[in-house]
Amino acid sequence: MKRIRNTILTILLLSSYLLFSYYYFNGWWYSSIGTALILFFSYLLWGKEFLRVTGLKISFKIFTKTVLLVLIVVIGSMLLIQHIGSRNQVAIQFTNYRNYYHDIFYILNEEIILGGIPLYLLVRKWKINSLLAAAALALFFAAGHFAFYRWIFLQRGTLGPTTLTTLFLIGFVRNSLIVSNRHIGYSWALHFGWMVLLFGSRLYRVETNINLTEPERFNMFLGSPEMVSISLILAVVSFIHLTGIDKRIKKINLSE
Repeated sequence: MKRIRNTILTILLLSSYLLFSYYYFNGWWYSSIGTALILFFSYLLWGKEFLRVTGLKISFKIFTKTVLLVLIVVIGSMLLIQHIGSRNQVAIQFTNYRNYYHDIFYILNEEIILGGIPLYLLVRKWKINSLLAAAALALFFAAGHFAFYRWIFLQRGTLGPTTLTTLFLIGFVRNSLIVSNRHIGYSWALHFGWMVLLFGSRLYRVETNINLTEPERFNMFLGSPEMVSISLILAVVSFIHLTGIDKRIKKINLSE
């Protein structure tokens, strides 16, 4: 009976993410409803441990660092987007609070469902190697973006090889941050600081004043040599860091 209950709750949890995170119904506030539903079903599944499982067990100090990291990433993202955009005759224009409100929560939903929960289960509960878990989930992250933009999302298109490479590398960095810190604060900051400009703002071609589609944004900016290089450097650093963590865990297990 408990297994059936948990299966139903898991389906409701995933459905809340899929149905209330994106602009399917053009409601800018839907993503925050999705967050509320995700937290509700997570609580029913894991009780008092739901904050730890979802990666939302964050102290005030970590929250402060997260806000600071958001500011740093936003500034860096702005400079990078302007640099890449100027090369392609694309400009950026800020929009309104509705888009940015939506970004806060849809990215939070992604971090919980595609980062916090699966990594907690893989690494903490099922004791899978951190590197393997981070890489496998990053591969799923990149493949999921390809599939959704190819067949599901309203703005469809094909993500190129370099874009998928960047998505995998950034996914690995994101997963490493979650595994290392046991919360999604810093990974959310990294994700939000980039996407709030790439998707929350208007990106358009200067000559025609036509907006870039979402697949075009991914391919132009994430598929750029700059983003591939930055992602690769961050991924190498994350790999070295995670390797050290796995070695320490192995020594502890052997000593026990």
